[in-house]
Amino acid sequence: MGSNLGPRIEHLRGAARRLAKTVLVEPRFSRVYETAPAYGLDQPDYLNACCAGWTRLEPGTLLASLKDLETQAGRDLDAPRYSSRPLDLDILLYANEVVETPHLAIPHAALAERAFVLLPLADVAGPWRHPALGRSIAELATAVDPEGVTVTELCLTEAAHGGS
Repeated sequence: MGSNLGPRIEHLRGAARRLAKTVLVEPRFSRVYETAPAYGLDQPDYLNACCAGWTRLEPGTLLASLKDLETQAGRDLDAPRYSSRPLDLDILLYANEVVETPHLAIPHAALAERAFVLLPLADVAGPWRHPALGRSIAELATAVDPEGVTVTELCLTEAAHGGS
């Protein structure tokens, strides 16, 4: 999950609450990272985090639920690719499945090359093996350049940040 518009941490915390109530069972959340925008774009920095949990939703239905959460947070789903956004939610992995449709690729296509994804994902799914590459998320995380990705003191859940 990521946000670089508006009250970034509040967008992420709102998404975490809604995911825990409607989509995921027993979600675990990573630390929050501040990340320079990818691809040299002139944008505000992102806050990024990952969550892992169980869902009864099939991948396509899960994607629709995530897009609905993005829209509720004010994201324009028709905005240009890689533009700034209040909330961005992606499915990175789904059990050990590989899914290829016109609208969904699981594992996420750029997962293995993005430090801003791998570092928080390693917090919640380090031992998990990438189903196509056969390497653990922790191994992939140590193989990417972490420049521009910094862990923060921010937390996603009320229990972890005392409601502030």
